[in-house]
Amino acid sequence: MDTHSVTLEKSKCIGCTDCIKRCPTEAIRVRNSKAQIIEDRCIDCGNCIRICRNGAKKAATDGIELMKKYTYRIALPAPSFYAQFPKAPGIEWILEALLQIGFTDYFEVATAAEVISEATYAYLKKTLTHPVISSACPAIVRLIQSRFPSLLPHILPIISPMELAARYIKTEYAKKGMDIKEVGVFFISPCPAKATEIRMPRGIEKSMVDGVLSMQDLYKQMRNLVGKVTPSQTKKSSHRGIIWATRNGGIEEDKISGYIAVDGMENVINILEKVEDGTLNHMTFIEAMACTGGCLGGALTIEDPYVSRSTLRKWIKADKKEEVLRKGPVNQKLLEAIVKVPYGFECEIFPSPVFSLHTNRLKALEMMENIEKLYQALPQIDCGSCGAPTCRCFAEDVIRQEASSEACIFMLRRKIKELSDEMHQLAYTVIPTESHNEKPK
Repeated sequence: MDTHSVTLEKSKCIGCTDCIKRCPTEAIRVRNSKAQIIEDRCIDCGNCIRICRNGAKKAATDGIELMKKYTYRIALPAPSFYAQFPKAPGIEWILEALLQIGFTDYFEVATAAEVISEATYAYLKKTLTHPVISSACPAIVRLIQSRFPSLLPHILPIISPMELAARYIKTEYAKKGMDIKEVGVFFISPCPAKATEIRMPRGIEKSMVDGVLSMQDLYKQMRNLVGKVTPSQTKKSSHRGIIWATRNGGIEEDKISGYIAVDGMENVINILEKVEDGTLNHMTFIEAMACTGGCLGGALTIEDPYVSRSTLRKWIKADKKEEVLRKGPVNQKLLEAIVKVPYGFECEIFPSPVFSLHTNRLKALEMMENIEKLYQALPQIDCGSCGAPTCRCFAEDVIRQEASSEACIFMLRRKIKELSDEMHQLAYTVIPTESHNEKPK
């Protein structure tokens, strides 16, 4: 499998340029009527997958057949996975269906999310760097690396619920004497960014997740099983973990003073720009999610996000009611066990420069001057007809010899007019001819 999880199926691409305008890192170009993804710039947010009208952009997740390599196959369902089954009698029925399709066990990521929430509250009480930006969405972390490197110190240095769940379950199987090489842990993901994250992790040396499966793939196998088999186990997650799937994330506003929840890449970029210029220094925490609607709006989900939100609200409300009747959370002992697993970052996150003009500094400066000169000659309307998202990107492409200046229709029109004027001038130029009285030699 390639490093990136967002891939292009060129046979389906019609070169419409829709994707280039919505890519947050300007990672897509259209050349020769086909889109091209610049891998160094791609953060696998999945925006292009949602936008592409012809399905030319795909998420390359792991295949279900990967499970066959392991004796013990543990599913890690994201909280948003529950919302894909609005007709399910309860979450337990969804978990039981996972066992029916070949998993030998499961561990709810929502349970690990509860531990991450508490760890976040504790970190916010002691840090002096404000605002802190959530690290749970890998696309946002990669966005900051490439477009907002000055904000890297603001990233919450705590691993994702997915990673904590994987660490805990493998630790438990090792305690039982199982050969860890025979234990396969699979995250059921709402987005392609998680698939990239396990291959190129940030903040940790190596991911404990062995594969990332698409919700869409598992939904096809499970939709006719959910609700038909009586659950053999009860769920271990509570409403505190399930809310991670929503657009507000897993942080409760009444526990933090100065809290922003922002979803959708364009909205996130606007907020990060404000953080960068210092206008949000009074805020404590920012929950930033690449997908509109939070994980419920991920590119690999099936159900309409508004329907999904309604489904989760139903189960969250029911769990809160049950907790009152129980006079406490059902999973307290489990949470106490999970919190013993290390959940802090192991290594620093560094900036990811998207490209270098030239290794020679003088040559790079010369290219920068030429880019600016060409940019000033362009219409600066960012129409996208050239195949680049902006006029400045187009100027960079031309100077780097990755595009021709005539790809801009305005530059082409100007060139045609210049040629037309030259031809017109030549047509009326008097060409001296030999005298009729002069005899040929």
